[in-house]
Amino acid sequence: SSCLKTPSSLRPFACCCLCMAAGTLRSSISPLAAAAAALATLGTSRHKAAAHAQQQRSIREDELRRHNRPQDAWISLHGKVYDITHFVAKHPPCPQLAWAERVAGRRFEDFLGRDAFGPAHKGCGPDQNCCSSDIRAGLERILQPFHIGTLEPEPPSRAAQSWPDVDPASVELRVESAGGRALQTLSVADLRAAFPRAEREVTHKCTKSGNTKTQRWAGVRIRDLLPPRAPDPNAGWEPLVTFVGMDGFGYSLFRSRAEEDDVILAYEQGGSPLDTEAGGPLRLVKDGQHAKWVERILVEQCRE
Repeated sequence: SSCLKTPSSLRPFACCCLCMAAGTLRSSISPLAAAAAALATLGTSRHKAAAHAQQQRSIREDELRRHNRPQDAWISLHGKVYDITHFVAKHPPCPQLAWAERVAGRRFEDFLGRDAFGPAHKGCGPDQNCCSSDIRAGLERILQPFHIGTLEPEPPSRAAQSWPDVDPASVELRVESAGGRALQTLSVADLRAAFPRAEREVTHKCTKSGNTKTQRWAGVRIRDLLPPRAPDPNAGWEPLVTFVGMDGFGYSLFRSRAEEDDVILAYEQGGSPLDTEAGGPLRLVKDGQHAKWVERILVEQCRE
């Protein structure tokens, strides 16, 4: 109400509140107490409205990445952004995750995959109480008080804009540092011409039907695409390599696993170019089929 904008309007507002509550308030409650209660309610409502507005804020990924220090630590989890600056000091995780030093400024879901940390690190999140079978629900419940906005999807690449009719010639694979700096950009033609061809057979078992199928894949070994390591003497963890698809989905491996012979970025299946239905033009393949439509590779602890 506009009558609340000046101090002189306080008395009629208090009297109005008293009249509305006359059937339930005892006569011993003074107009001053009623006014105080009304203002407290108003303040709470405004605080809730402000908090709600803040949580609706749209935050770009490049902004998220800038908040990557212990004194200024943000993370995202499944499209929501959280300011954990005042939380991490009281709830230290396990050394491998190192919330403020490692995860800050990043998408936390990239650290939860089966080939990254996964079930082995239940209870190592922001609180020991997150060790339920549903890691996502546990983390979101713990992080909710620190929710500050939603992660704005990055503009789709030229190739992704035409999905699912992706022209392989339009695909650009970006190899980036964990901070988002581009280290090299490669086309599918570059991958075919500039790197040794790697082939392997993989037998895949469908988790739903139980059916198995063996297929031959060809592509580039991941280790041939990775920049040289730049170990951080202060980091007590093994670096991750994260593969991001045109759909924004990220899949992470420890670098030691990514460098093994059987891990390839495939551009062919059964002797034919990999189509989008099969996860192409580029797909991560190792002991199964992973990360479809790959167009970015994020590498921790590398030379820039």
